[in-house]
Amino acid sequence: MNFLFEGILGWTPTGEGQSVTDKCNTSVWASRLQDPRVAVSAQIQGGLVQKYLQECGSQLQTEDLGEMVNVRRYLTMRYNAYEHPFLRRVVINLPGNVKLKGLLALKGDSKRRPLVIFRSGIFSSIEDFRPERAWMMMLFEQSPFNVLLLENLTSADFIANNNQFSFGGYDEGIQNILIAQMLRNPTEPLSRVVDSIHIMGMSLGGPGVLFSSLLNKYNSPAGTPLIQSFLALCPVINLKETMESLTNSGTRSAFIDLWGRRRLRGIEEKLPGVVQYDSFKFIHKAVSEVVRTYHGGLSYINSVKLPPGMKDSEDFWGLNNFWPYYKDVSEPVMIWATDHDFMVPYAINAQKISNKVMKIDSRNIRVVEFPEGYHCTLPVAYDWKLSSSMFQSYVLSHSPHFKMRQNKLNMELGDEEWKEFFVGTTTTTYKVEEPGKKKNFVNLEIELKNSKGKEKSMSFSLPLSEFDFRFHNPELTNSEKEMIVRWINQNLSVAVVDIAGKPNLQVSWAVAQ
Repeated sequence: MNFLFEGILGWTPTGEGQSVTDKCNTSVWASRLQDPRVAVSAQIQGGLVQKYLQECGSQLQTEDLGEMVNVRRYLTMRYNAYEHPFLRRVVINLPGNVKLKGLLALKGDSKRRPLVIFRSGIFSSIEDFRPERAWMMMLFEQSPFNVLLLENLTSADFIANNNQFSFGGYDEGIQNILIAQMLRNPTEPLSRVVDSIHIMGMSLGGPGVLFSSLLNKYNSPAGTPLIQSFLALCPVINLKETMESLTNSGTRSAFIDLWGRRRLRGIEEKLPGVVQYDSFKFIHKAVSEVVRTYHGGLSYINSVKLPPGMKDSEDFWGLNNFWPYYKDVSEPVMIWATDHDFMVPYAINAQKISNKVMKIDSRNIRVVEFPEGYHCTLPVAYDWKLSSSMFQSYVLSHSPHFKMRQNKLNMELGDEEWKEFFVGTTTTTYKVEEPGKKKNFVNLEIELKNSKGKEKSMSFSLPLSEFDFRFHNPELTNSEKEMIVRWINQNLSVAVVDIAGKPNLQVSWAVAQ
């Protein structure tokens, strides 16, 4: 098993958060998520996020509450992965002659960091992953993690590059374990920068994450979990019911069918039975052919241990209903789901866990329910920092050996110009200027407001060399410039502090040690 490196217009999210009260400050709640007393349990961590939504939801929600607005803004985010210097295409060779394409995002240094394996949703490939863009920005550009984005088994590339076609949690879950084993193998060069492994998946990439959380129990080295944490966004929980819902819901099914037929060009070569199908029954026929021709796990090998009583077979639906075997999972599993979901209906998926209709014999799994958003559009429906900060804190809370270092720059503000201004409390806000191509610094425009309502503004420059990336190109690309702005908006703290009796502007941020 090895890695082989291969040689839009829309909304550009900056990662800038909304203005909220001190009580609802996202950084405060995110730090609580990392408290060891909270981090011991996914139930407690999920409860904390749910409490945050209940107490501060009105401040965290945006005005983009309509379904069409949510989806349009979500799918038209600008993110140029093809020219991004920190992203590289990879091909992972798995047993059974399975080839899986991915996008590897590395910070450019040799520090050991948490690595997040990100399983994409239905039809998504590394060439076209619109629904996953926001989460890539949060996980890689705004957090101290390296990321491996993997194509879904329903992507056109996976179908073209492999002799068999399948999808669902059973196959992807086994793949997740094999890839995690590879990343832990000291003979794999990439393992040198891996501190811990975490798996996240969205939509149809979710069931593989959930199955691998079960497999993790039986495939981890003694005393050390192979994978430290799991997070599923709007995941498919009941695969059979969800696929039936997608193909039997009138107008929505017709739209999804047309979309699927466009995305799955070439599937007829792998599944000849799909050549003929009734009007708007393409997806239904494709799923039926997968079930009919299924021969067991595409990447299953004896080195991956299944739960006691579970055996590899040709029963596609049976293997993908792994919940009867789901018992006593030790590592945390958090599920985020929206009430309104036309792709993965909440009532037949995550809600069945939250209301205990599905009897799961494991306490370390928790559903967080979001009243706004439509099938994973949370970065549009809510304040961007909510998702970014909570994800970052969740992964950090389960990365016990990874340490961060706090950097600080102080500027004394004690001259005549500032006299009397700092009596009482002073609030600060800032805007990030877009970096120049050849600049080694990035400028902030800082606004200060004192207790009497008087305002002052000033500029402040930060060295790029002190950030959590290593810029090796002589000129910054547009992708890098956008990344810098997003990283600063997520990680920078600006405040007025007293040092030796004099007011100082203090700018601070954390980087990996």
